[in-house]
This record gives sequence, structure tokens and C-alpha cells, in this order.
Amino acid sequence: MSSTLDRVATAPTIPPKVTSSAGRTNARRFLPPLVVAVLAVLIWWVAAVLVDSLIFPTPAEAMASLVEDLGKADFRANVGDSLRILVLAFLASTVVGSLLGLTLGLSPFWTRTIAPIVYSINSIPKIVLYPIFLSFLGIGALSRFGFSFYAAFIPMFLVAVEATASVQRIHLKMAASLQVSWPRLIRQIVIPAVLPALATGMRMTFGLAFLGLLLAEMFSSSSGIGYELLRNVSLVRMENIMGTVVLILAMALPPTIALQWLETRMTSKYGGRHQRHA
Repeated sequence: MSSTLDRVATAPTIPPKVTSSAGRTNARRFLPPLVVAVLAVLIWWVAAVLVDSLIFPTPAEAMASLVEDLGKADFRANVGDSLRILVLAFLASTVVGSLLGLTLGLSPFWTRTIAPIVYSINSIPKIVLYPIFLSFLGIGALSRFGFSFYAAFIPMFLVAVEATASVQRIHLKMAASLQVSWPRLIRQIVIPAVLPALATGMRMTFGLAFLGLLLAEMFSSSSGIGYELLRNVSLVRMENIMGTVVLILAMALPPTIALQWLETRMTSKYGGRHQRHA
């Protein structure tokens, strides 16, 4: 009898329900965007056929022009240039914005003093301030990086400030009464509480960094995807315009999905813990 129980206890378990649940979760996550993308392409195709205009291309014509552009060394160099600046600006804005926001948010006085000023700056349309970047950084990669960094830094900073300021003060006071060291306080109380908000901020600011970069390239640049897009607009090459737009969407989609996955993981891992502490 004992040997039978031992064999039952040590027998491998098969989790078909978990696998099935994971499959359904992945399907719910990826299927709706895929369906929307397919419907958008179909609507685009039908509209192009119904309009029957020489300046409104079908998806096939746009993709053909994109393939032709990607075959050019100059176009590929511009795409790579934009990707490099985008990655650097996004990473820099995320790190600097998070660190400064975390530091400021721990001080109620400085939060009340500086946050309203930063909110006021954030309310100014970004493109209005771009001439300032040109004046100080000149026309080139540095001004494109600076404007992309600025477009993402301010929102990321504000998200980090608000998330840190919302940490339960009772936890901080208890840690102080227990004489918890400052590094341990940050590591075990503050960071777990703000990680879900920071992940959300990263997902939002990626698009802002990309938008800032494209605007900078369109207004004053001789390279980059924005420059290629504006050049096609000036030449009224609609198939190339739509092909470049498709390329921009293809470049933005994988990072957005990855950041959304990170946000979900951080929320499920630390959001519940924060709620229990609250």
C-alpha cells in the first residue's frame, strides 16, 4: 500500500489545463490586433479600388514601393540611422526620467514645488520648442536625439514622480522607525510599488520618443525616416508615402508588444503586492 502511494506521489503530473489556459491567453492577446490589422488592410484595399485614383495606391502597390526603397542603400542607411537614435533616446529618457522622478517623488516638498512647473512645460506643444533645440544643438543627429529625448523624458519623469509620491507614507514611516537603511528602503518598498507605473510609462513614452524623432527629421534633417517621408510628400509619391507609413508601423509594433507584455508582467507581479500592502 505504501509503495503504491509512493508511486502515485512521484508520478509525473500533466497540466493540460494550464497549457490550454496559456494558449487561450496568448490567443486573446494576439488575435484581436491581428484581426484589426487584417480588417484595416482590407478596408484600405477596398477603398483604393472604389476610388480608382492614380494617387491612392493599393496595399500591393505600397508594399512594392517599400520593397523597392529597401533595395536602396541610402534608404536603408536612413532607416538604420533613425533606429539608432530612437533606441538611444528612448533608453536615455527612460533611465534619466525614472531616476529623477524617483528622487523627486520621495520628497513631498520638492514634488509640490517642481511638479506643477514640469506639468506646465509638458502642456506646451512639443514642436513649438523645437527651434530652441536647433539653436543650441544645430541641425543634425544631436538635435534629433535631443528632441526625441525631450518628448519622452518629460512624461516619463512625471509618471515616476506621481508613482513615487503615491507610495504609502505609513510604510516609509514604519521603515524609518525600524531604522531600515536607505538602500534597503528603496529596494524593498519603493521600487516594487512603482514598477507597474514605470512599465506603463515606458510603453507610453516609446511612442512619444518615436513621434519626436519623426517630427525632428521632417522639419530639419537630411536623413532618417522622417526625411524620407517628407521627401515623398513633396514629390507626391503616394505609394512611397504609404509604404513608409507601413514601415513605421512595422518598426513600432514589436517594441510596443514587448513593452505591453512587460507592463502586464510587472502589474501581475507587483501590483497585487502593492494592493495587499495598501
